[in-house]
Amino acid sequence: MNTRDEVSEIKTKNVIDMSITFSAMNRVFEKGTKHKIADKLEISLGLLTTIDSKAAFDEIQSEFCEWFIKNVSTAEKVLKNKKIKQSQSASYGQAAKVFNVAGKVYFYYCHLPDCESATKLLPVLHAAVDTVMMKNLKRKYPNNNIKAETVEGVTKLEYVALQKLVARHIEDEFNSLIFPVQYDDIMWRRLNRRA
Repeated sequence: MNTRDEVSEIKTKNVIDMSITFSAMNRVFEKGTKHKIADKLEISLGLLTTIDSKAAFDEIQSEFCEWFIKNVSTAEKVLKNKKIKQSQSASYGQAAKVFNVAGKVYFYYCHLPDCESATKLLPVLHAAVDTVMMKNLKRKYPNNNIKAETVEGVTKLEYVALQKLVARHIEDEFNSLIFPVQYDDIMWRRLNRRA
């Protein structure tokens, strides 16, 4: 491996590592899974640079999420009432949030692997919906198919419904002038910083 390739590879690994930490979800999963998640993200994000449609993006994301559900578990947690919440398989919603945050940091914030590829992907990147955003969307659009109360409970079908609500809110409030990845930034700051 030449020095330029090594620099590029390390930059990719560092950006993915930062995105996992940035999502604040690393603490949600069992210890020792961060590297496993990062390795899979590196492969999946690399595949995204070759796509030419939203359907191709959705397929790669879905494959990542299905892998995540089978290979990543939540950490055991002591709740405020001192009860123990047992470890369980990660949900589709948790997997999608990790994937979407990593994609946002990698392509939207860092413009990797290059500006042209990143710009091409901007329209297909999904919003990284957290629980607060999800509750806001459910309140705003009460006729939805989302039963989950938190991202932890979101199934694949509910995830698809959430992304449709994001698109509807973008159309209603932002006149379709922003992309879902930008919506995610705006709404996260509005809702979470307020709290």
